[in-house]
Amino acid sequence: MRNLLSLSDLRTQFSTGRGQVKAVDGLDLTVGEGETVGLVGESGSGKSVTALSAMGLVDDPGEIVSGSVELESARLADEFREEYNNPAFVDGDVVNLVDAPEEALRAVRGRELGMIFQDPMTSLNPSLTVGEQVAESLRLHQYGGRRKDSWFNAVRELLPRISRDIDDEIVERTIEVLESVGIPEPGARVDEFPHEFSGGMRQRVLIAIALACQPRVLVADEPTTALDVTIQAQILDLIDGLQEDLGMSVLMITHDLGVVAETCDRVAVMYAGEIVEEGPVEEIFNNPSHPYTYTLLESLPSEEKERLTPIEGNVPDLIDMPEGCHFAPRCPWAQPECTSGEIPYKQHGDDAVDHRSKCVLDDFDTSEYGGDAIESSTGTEPTDRPLLEVDGMQKYYEQADGILDRFLGADDRSVKAVDGIDFTVYEGETLGLVGESGCGKSTAGRSLLHLTPPTGGRVVFSGTDLSGLDSDELRAMRRDMQMIFQDPMSSLDPRMTVGQTIREPLDVHDLPVSDPDVRGEVDVTVTGIDADRVSVTASDEIDAIVGSSNGVATATVTVTVADGEVDVAVEERLRAEVEVEREGDVVSGVTVRVTPGDSTSERRRRRVHQLLDAVGLEVGQYDRYPHELSGGQRQRVGIARALAVDPDFIVADEPVSALDVSVQAQILNLLEDLQERFGLTYLFIAHDLSVVRHISDRVAVMYLGEIVEVAQTDELFDDPRHPYTQALLSAIPEPDPAAETGDRIILEGDVPSPINPPSGCHFRTRCPQVIPPADLDIEQAAYREVMDLRQRVEREALDVESARDAALDAGDPSAEATVSADGGTADAGAVVDELRESHLSHSLSPELRGVVDRALERVVADDWEEAAEILRERFESVCERDAPTLGEQTHPAACHLIDE
Repeated sequence: MRNLLSLSDLRTQFSTGRGQVKAVDGLDLTVGEGETVGLVGESGSGKSVTALSAMGLVDDPGEIVSGSVELESARLADEFREEYNNPAFVDGDVVNLVDAPEEALRAVRGRELGMIFQDPMTSLNPSLTVGEQVAESLRLHQYGGRRKDSWFNAVRELLPRISRDIDDEIVERTIEVLESVGIPEPGARVDEFPHEFSGGMRQRVLIAIALACQPRVLVADEPTTALDVTIQAQILDLIDGLQEDLGMSVLMITHDLGVVAETCDRVAVMYAGEIVEEGPVEEIFNNPSHPYTYTLLESLPSEEKERLTPIEGNVPDLIDMPEGCHFAPRCPWAQPECTSGEIPYKQHGDDAVDHRSKCVLDDFDTSEYGGDAIESSTGTEPTDRPLLEVDGMQKYYEQADGILDRFLGADDRSVKAVDGIDFTVYEGETLGLVGESGCGKSTAGRSLLHLTPPTGGRVVFSGTDLSGLDSDELRAMRRDMQMIFQDPMSSLDPRMTVGQTIREPLDVHDLPVSDPDVRGEVDVTVTGIDADRVSVTASDEIDAIVGSSNGVATATVTVTVADGEVDVAVEERLRAEVEVEREGDVVSGVTVRVTPGDSTSERRRRRVHQLLDAVGLEVGQYDRYPHELSGGQRQRVGIARALAVDPDFIVADEPVSALDVSVQAQILNLLEDLQERFGLTYLFIAHDLSVVRHISDRVAVMYLGEIVEVAQTDELFDDPRHPYTQALLSAIPEPDPAAETGDRIILEGDVPSPINPPSGCHFRTRCPQVIPPADLDIEQAAYREVMDLRQRVEREALDVESARDAALDAGDPSAEATVSADGGTADAGAVVDELRESHLSHSLSPELRGVVDRALERVVADDWEEAAEILRERFESVCERDAPTLGEQTHPAACHLIDE
């Protein structure tokens, strides 16, 4: 296989006040013709910097200090030889992008190398239409629009509509590109701006920009990280189809190992700036030969694992990396020879298989790995006592906020974020709440805590209706109800230290306080002296720091006597008052009194220290600020803050969505341990269904403000009943290259607007099983297409002008005609044919085709209302007439397909 892109001994560094950050440190990687190569690893391992280095987009204070990035392109090589008079950065058909000048790189980017960036909203220019942003690449590389860098030309690029008209040919090509990436009605949407597109559609626009000039190599940097599993499945299916059509090579950068397993031919595993293992995807997943690869795979949640096995520690500081193997400080199988000298690559498996690993070990014993972690969790069983009952809860947001908005004619329709949901959370259980972005999950979590008061319905917590409480009573109630927020960086005050952040709830609620009905006890271990010479007692008030169980607060105390010295350790960070009796130099007796401290300030400080221990943070991090912590550490701070007031119930809103799989495993284990230790109840909100399956006892599925299905976790995953649940579960990427994905359900479109949700079943606009009228003889797939056409007619979203232009190109001038936009004529029947064929790929009976054609004739005549009525009369479904109910069974689903 010919290598199109080759990175050799690449080293990219960033200059900082503390030294040189070695983000990429001697990396070798190739991408072959037509090949998809995955680059995986934890955050901070150097994946994105590798992508930017390949594209020549590393900005100050970063630079490529050595190595090469070579692109094989005979066309570019010939052009550069002619333009630059036999330049040194061209060797035969190979162009070294590291040595190429910026002007030459501009000719490469977009034309030979395309890139999909991670965040579409920040990567797209909000002031330019999506059509202009796609056209920019076309104009630059295919229509002679490349100009030298200057302020004047930069302004011209920012003001395309003012400086010149876009050539009609570029417009047509732009519409073709947008259509190829699945943008519906691209001719009508080409002049819209990024904020008018959904997240999935914005990602498609980024793909369109990257592929506009049909590059030979596509660099995709986390192209699906911020997307729901349903949209992710659409994007991956789109990239796979385009790659097949264009014969393109792909470098797929991601930390989602399921995506890698499904899309890649070869995988490179990156750690601390180096490739530590590389090989065919089947080899990497079935026969991992580097300890890091193995432990990374073991961090993934799966059906078989009751407890996850995280990688201990963090990615090392890239300024001062350890000698030898960078992974050695975290490696369970580290040997003395791992910590010095250069670690060589070793070939693994058959010589015919290029599978190399940068490790001194030929193999390692995995039988004992994770055993302690699995055995340490006994698990908890939820009770049948309701703790939280939600009855018909609604949360609507008014768009017209005041008199001025109403006077100016602002839209007075409400955003129905949560539209009447019912569910119960039982003591000690974890209820998972899942669904796509925009379905109302986070709003539901905030509303049931009354952080944003519900518009309607009831929320009853421990027998108390929260709607009847005033602000002071709600504040007191929130001691028992807390929330862990999604993004720890934005939810933590950057001006407050870790200690201040965790202590703040204690100050607000005047805590900690002791329960007078709780008794203090001790669990004592004595060494170096007879136990009967040691007296240890605990104040009944220690529960203020350590909590209690069944009316008892326990302090774990160790008394050690050695060489005439007495050491007393209290595991729970309590104060130990020690009195020592001596006979000469010999300790003859020890008296210990364990207390929570005398002053409120001391008790709060000890409570914070105890919470830091509970969530796995060092007490030495008390005075650090959020920016000085890793993502996983920041999330632990958020959890400690929620635990500070000793709550009974916690809403965890996407607590692991922004974390690597190894850190994610740590946090999930922590949440389970804390649930067992403190008797917590969780509402766990997430869109990662693998995580939800691992941690939840029951799962509720939410779509567009409504609960559509509820069941025990295993039952829901084994027997999903609602078509939406079936689509969600089928879209989960499997971290197994051999997994069968042929029956995957790819949902079309996005979640509709909650301002004007569809009538009847909200899911019917995307449902692949929407129910046809009883007298309609039509295949399901054909009916789904007709329903999609109906929806476009109702929104007046058919691109009639493009259909006219297409019909005009192939039309019969003698036929009855309609006038096109440019003054030409097109046969009205041909326009109808063009519209029908562009939206319906399945055949219809003559009768049904006639109904569709009559409606499209009215569309061509600009009578949209009549067209919509024609289609509604013949094709109306029970799914749009009647709203299904959830029911009260043990496994209810709100769907007309289910005979309750």
